[in-house]
Amino acid sequence: MKITDEKSTSPVTTIVHHTIQAGKMSVFEDWSLRIRTACRTYEGYLGSEIIKPVEPPAPTESCTVISIFRFNCYANLETWMQSEEREALLEETDAFCAGAPVINQYESLEYMFPPDTTTGKPPSREKMALATFLGLIAPVYFIPKLVLAHITQVPLLVTITSLSIITPLMVYMIMPLLTRIFRPWLHGPNQP
Repeated sequence: MKITDEKSTSPVTTIVHHTIQAGKMSVFEDWSLRIRTACRTYEGYLGSEIIKPVEPPAPTESCTVISIFRFNCYANLETWMQSEEREALLEETDAFCAGAPVINQYESLEYMFPPDTTTGKPPSREKMALATFLGLIAPVYFIPKLVLAHITQVPLLVTITSLSIITPLMVYMIMPLLTRIFRPWLHGPNQP
């Protein structure tokens, strides 16, 4: 699924879901290291992450692993996505994947906002920005004050410590909650 504008110069995030065959996690891990090393050499590469189950699967269980790749713009992502090097690496996935990887591409903050189930489109940028703003109000107001009072009074350390708390709080708790609460509004009648 593509939720990107091909002419866009905004950063693009690609999320890939792999269903790993039982007992093949080590094969996937070796392959994952090779594909991430390869994409690092392409222009515009911003980073990648692998999200694995917290508990390793039993040798008889399959599991889902998520790979996240970020590029600085759609054109550079497409250069990587269409490369012979990537194609050659994808041919190896039969050795560990139970099915074809599912690939989703998002522009900007869209990966934090699930697309509408009927249209497949993300919310408007204005609605995403407003929801993010609302989510940031409480942590930005309270966390630096708590850090200042209980951890450090050095301004730079207050900022760094506060951001290290606010960022995962936003990504893993606040934004998922807000996207559920505001789902009708995010995908409502004002949606382009």
